[in-house]
Amino acid sequence: MTAPTITLELPAQVYADLQSLADEAKIDLVEMLRRWTKQTAEQRAWVQAWDDLWVQEEGGLHVGMTKEEVVEQMRKTRQEIFEAEYAHLYR
Repeated sequence: MTAPTITLELPAQVYADLQSLADEAKIDLVEMLRRWTKQTAEQRAWVQAWDDLWVQEEGGLHVGMTKEEVVEQMRKTRQEIFEAEYAHLYR
């Protein structure tokens, strides 16, 4: 079974620029667009994974914790910040 096709209208200059890039890469224009789409999806997935890791490293979102555990973690973090930044002012 062949995939359905869709006709896309582009400004003539955009089409010419895309075709020129495909010609330089010695690849079919549709295949070039298919590769770009795949690369973009992979980049977005990588960025999302990085963002998720950053949230975990920074202690955000507290997924899976009870309300009491979140409050306790926030209190601990607040105390650590106070100790690191302000405690010397009160000694």
